[in-house]
Amino acid sequence: MNEEQKAEEGNSFKKIFNMAVVIMLVGLIFIALFTFFFSMRDAIADLFERPYVALIQSIFSLVVIGIGVYLVKMFLSK
Repeated sequence: MNEEQKAEEGNSFKKIFNMAVVIMLVGLIFIALFTFFFSMRDAIADLFERPYVALIQSIFSLVVIGIGVYLVKMFLSK
């Protein structure tokens, strides 16, 4: 093996390692997002009067969907 092949192997290992770290972090972010979402729905149920809970929860869900669609669109446009 010459020096170029060793450097390529080191770079490919580093890329694979970085990709694995990114995948794990994205997984943790999704877990945190779902936890936050359901905790926020519980908080809405506790904070608002019963007739308005479904309305506020649906507005919150719509905002989360809107932000998600915007972020996906932003990342796909690059």
